[in-house]
Amino acid sequence: MEGMGNPHGGTMFGPDEQENPNDTPTVSEYKKLKRVMRIMNKFYEDGSAAKLDQAEDMEHELHKVQVDLCMVEAQIKALEPFPGHPKKTSYLEELSEERDRLVKMRDNFQKKATNFRALYQWSLGIVDCIRWLTLGLDDYCVNFLKMELDITPSPLPKPTLDQYHKYKEGLDEVHLNLHESQDFFQASLDGRLRRYHQIEKEIIEAQIKALQAFPPMNERKVHWDDELTKDLEFVGDNSKETPASTSKREKMLSMHKDFVNTLTWFKSRLSGFAKELGIDENAEKGADSQHPTNKQVEFMLAM
Repeated sequence: MEGMGNPHGGTMFGPDEQENPNDTPTVSEYKKLKRVMRIMNKFYEDGSAAKLDQAEDMEHELHKVQVDLCMVEAQIKALEPFPGHPKKTSYLEELSEERDRLVKMRDNFQKKATNFRALYQWSLGIVDCIRWLTLGLDDYCVNFLKMELDITPSPLPKPTLDQYHKYKEGLDEVHLNLHESQDFFQASLDGRLRRYHQIEKEIIEAQIKALQAFPPMNERKVHWDDELTKDLEFVGDNSKETPASTSKREKMLSMHKDFVNTLTWFKSRLSGFAKELGIDENAEKGADSQHPTNKQVEFMLAM
């Protein structure tokens, strides 16, 4: 969740969420949590929309290949009344090669389309989970954090059995994402991200040095020199640190810590609902997220 956005920009906040110099510390903290919740909602809604775009794009490509396959089959069938003619044999060889190529493309697009569609359906559950959390934020602030606010919170809605499983999966996934993102921002502040980029720079430079032993006009060398130079520039840009970027990272880290604490409360509330629904949580443990961890964060944690 590295790209979650600026906690004070990029998302339209309502009047009950905007900072006000006249607010008490309690009200300021409450508004901050509401802003964080809105950012989280938008982050996952945007992610879901992106997954839908990916699914629809891949389904469109699949349809085009299926149409092409139908054309090839129609052409092959049109050749049946002409046995033994050399021209038929020539066309059949060409069409058969094209059909084999299109079948591979179709299978590849079908696999990707199915995967993207499944990811989109999965993402809808995450969005529903975050919306459910939003309904319980006032309850969390008043009854758990003991904020003195001029509001009467509604209790967190009790989920149905199906909703329980969806919300539990969503909470586990968001919790994992937040921890990884929190680790990233912590690493960006304690120097590990700087060391990560330095190693990345040295890797690229080692590749450039290895290519220097080969003729300068070699096409492959020219291609790789260009790609590696772009990578080096990209790493250089990412390595730049300013007071503004440091301040932003500090705010993002604080925001993530706040939301991790919020999620912890919601997870405990969901455990309470599990008992009311007659669910044995211990029997359902082990269904961890099947999504891979962030390799960049994983590497920095080991530094």
